[in-house]
Amino acid sequence: MDKISVLYCFDSNFWRMAAVSIESLLSTANATTRITVYCMVTPGTKGYGKIKRIIKSHKSGDRLIWHVVKPEENPFNTLENSRWNPAVFYRCFPQRLFKDVDKILYLNTVTLVFHDLVELFNTDISDYAFAAVVDMAPVNDVYNTVGASIKDFSDKYLNGGPYYNSGVLLLNLKNMAKYEHLLFETKIPLRYPSQDLLNAAFVGKIKTLPLKYNLAPGIGVPSHFSPKEAEEINTGKHVIIDCYYAKPYDKQSTNKLVYNMFDKCCRKVGMSPEKFLKVEQNKNAKSTFVPHVKVSGKTILFFGMKIN
Repeated sequence: MDKISVLYCFDSNFWRMAAVSIESLLSTANATTRITVYCMVTPGTKGYGKIKRIIKSHKSGDRLIWHVVKPEENPFNTLENSRWNPAVFYRCFPQRLFKDVDKILYLNTVTLVFHDLVELFNTDISDYAFAAVVDMAPVNDVYNTVGASIKDFSDKYLNGGPYYNSGVLLLNLKNMAKYEHLLFETKIPLRYPSQDLLNAAFVGKIKTLPLKYNLAPGIGVPSHFSPKEAEEINTGKHVIIDCYYAKPYDKQSTNKLVYNMFDKCCRKVGMSPEKFLKVEQNKNAKSTFVPHVKVSGKTILFFGMKIN
């Protein structure tokens, strides 16, 4: 029997995305895998009952540990960080809350899992604070603004080393606690708050994971990844897809592989991609001078309903 621990951090805006990700996590696990799901959530977060039922519905589901993070438990609950959702920083301090856990796998709520994660979880990180995948921003493309920005960050704060994506983190909680002071001693401007901070604070203490464990869909494999990793991705050997920019619920803007997986997991737990898309459209919609008519991108909404 293989036991693994997986962590999600979210608020009420993302509990449904977390539920879909957890369904993908459990439904793709091997018969011999047992998963304890940890959730660090903001006060008032919904979804506890739903997520608990999802976990109980799978043989691979072991337990749900639901921890409501009080403001006083969050060491990043400061005035300078107030412009960000507090849950953004939760992945930086699970070692403070789960002292009996040595290792935990953090997954962003917008990840979809395609294969069992025991091999990933068993990665040896005894000498590291955590393991992560190098960010897919094309740092070797001088014309790509995101890639250029990350390269500049690397040159300034990482000794020119790799910049890691924080959507998937295999955390060594004992070493995170040991080196925790580095998080508070690191004083740099933050653009991607927890991601920038984790990279700068733990430079030299991060193990590199293969790209298959945190793949951003819809873009080619950048040149700073090895040919072997590119081949793995091109032959469909991805394990985790991070849909942060992909809108997995929107059939028109994401690829078929991502949409089909999201649709399958979504409907399995009594939801639908259409509901996710409608919520996003209503959230981004702008009012017009016409009563009850709003515009979201190229979509016109009348009383919240899409019209042609």
